[in-house]
Amino acid sequence: MLTDKQSLILCAIVVFGFSISGIMGLLENFVIVAVLVVLFLLVIINIFVQKPISEYDDEALKEELKNTNPNLINNENS
Repeated sequence: MLTDKQSLILCAIVVFGFSISGIMGLLENFVIVAVLVVLFLLVIINIFVQKPISEYDDEALKEELKNTNPNLINNENS
């Protein structure tokens, strides 16, 4: 669903959104609360949803395989 970098950015937006709107007293506005709750739920859903294996690109899979099993012979030409 979301990449790691996107998740971190979204978490920062939610934290700063709740903090700033709480300090400024904007949490009484239902629109702001609704937006922050939807972003928070998106972060929570992203924790439990896993990417299917087809969404990973081949280069990342090769790099992960090389890092997990260094005993494999690396054939760059094939």
